[in-house]
Amino acid sequence: MTSFPAHWDDGTTSTAPDHQVHWYDDRTAIIRQALRTNFEGPFIYLLLGSERALLLDTGTGHTDLRSVVDELLKGRDLELVVAHTHGHGDHVGGDDQFDSVVGRTAEEVAEFFGIASWPEQIVQFDLGDRVLDVIPLPGHHPSHLAFYDRATRLLLTGDSLYPGRLYVFDWPAFRASVARLAGFVADGNPVSLVLGTHIEMTDQPGVDYEMGADRHPGEHELQLDPAVLTELAEVMAQAGDTPVRIERDHFIVYPVG
Repeated sequence: MTSFPAHWDDGTTSTAPDHQVHWYDDRTAIIRQALRTNFEGPFIYLLLGSERALLLDTGTGHTDLRSVVDELLKGRDLELVVAHTHGHGDHVGGDDQFDSVVGRTAEEVAEFFGIASWPEQIVQFDLGDRVLDVIPLPGHHPSHLAFYDRATRLLLTGDSLYPGRLYVFDWPAFRASVARLAGFVADGNPVSLVLGTHIEMTDQPGVDYEMGADRHPGEHELQLDPAVLTELAEVMAQAGDTPVRIERDHFIVYPVG
């Protein structure tokens, strides 16, 4: 049985916890950092296999994420691997709470996961009876990754696709990455849902919150239909080589620099 909460607590009230935890299924925990701790309100993912658990991102810091993760892993004899979707501060801020963390540069990421040809090569990472495809996805950040979970068919896209502003720092790399990711899905890797690491859109099509907003009334859902990835690939292909802002119902392509 899989599920999402009826709504995500945006964490703006004084009684809200620093982290909201929701079990999507019995091996997939989604953790949301409260907006009152940081306006980014990042989502963090904990994926459990039979031998190891993978924690994707550590949030902005200044919260006790380690205790949350320890409680979720309580009673499970699993090695914990802490890695990142990418190296921006709102995703690596809690790294110092953990004993061993995968590095943040493209070189360190490639070495850990065994990616010999960055960013073209897709490799597998086995958690034990749960295989993830690790997909280099530079453009938002040089070391950005997406993770495809074969068990749930969830595609975890970090900051490269989520309901919000997709900040593009390297336009050619982002265009190539999105095309490569869409090609991976089309090449026999069916996706049930796309999950990113933020919500910045309201539930009104094409309407986002102001930058830095620390309250999110009427949020867009976290999960995106895989058709949204197809849409992103199409608009990026049509956009050409010149960076341009693109506004759609579920995302805004936002060139930076």
